[in-house]
Amino acid sequence: MPEIEKTSPKERIRAARTTRSPVLDLSRCGLDELPNAVRELTHLRSLTLRFNNIEDLPHWLTELDQLVELDVQANDLAGVPEVIGDLTGLRVLRLDENNLEDEPLDLLGGLTNLTHLSLIDTRSDRLPESIGNLTQLTDLDLYLDWFNCTPESLPDTLGQLTNLTRLELSRNGLSTVPEWIRRLTNLRVLGLWMNEIDEYPHWLGELTALTELTLPDEPDDALLAILRQLPHLRKLNDEEVDLR
Repeated sequence: MPEIEKTSPKERIRAARTTRSPVLDLSRCGLDELPNAVRELTHLRSLTLRFNNIEDLPHWLTELDQLVELDVQANDLAGVPEVIGDLTGLRVLRLDENNLEDEPLDLLGGLTNLTHLSLIDTRSDRLPESIGNLTQLTDLDLYLDWFNCTPESLPDTLGQLTNLTRLELSRNGLSTVPEWIRRLTNLRVLGLWMNEIDEYPHWLGELTALTELTLPDEPDDALLAILRQLPHLRKLNDEEVDLR
């Protein structure tokens, strides 16, 4: 099978400018910063910068006023770049695999048009109360972070995100199922795998839209009785099930 020809960042940017493509992928380009030439691409709607060495983003990014998707997974960000707080048109934001340990995530609370927010393995341990403002969110991925059940870590305002259909909380420090999840009655996918949860609330049976659920352990008879109240549950711990 022939090796796929690799193109340089300059070539990718030139092609996006020539074709007016709404999508630019600069993944794995060894970038330390966002090339200034991207500033001219005001037609861009999606910008992917995965697996580079970028430490910050320039403020001129706000000039890309049609941008709705930004992916900066696996860079060298030590905090949420200030400019992201001004990109209020974003609908999809991926900050995965950046070390945001001890860094405030407060800027995220102003991105009220977001539908997808991914913070996989960012070592985050606190979401701001303003996260409850993101009422358009349908997908929130908090896999492999340092969140726990305290309001300081996962505030009750998360219960305001009633449009969520997918919530991933696997591999965190949860000891119970957070009470605010009870309000998320549109959830279809809920991930709780690899936490320290050993008791489950009866209200879990109220999440009747659930189709997929992952738990730390196999359910006992008491939990199975609760899960049988979920009419659409088809996958449990990644296995097809029929609990009827």
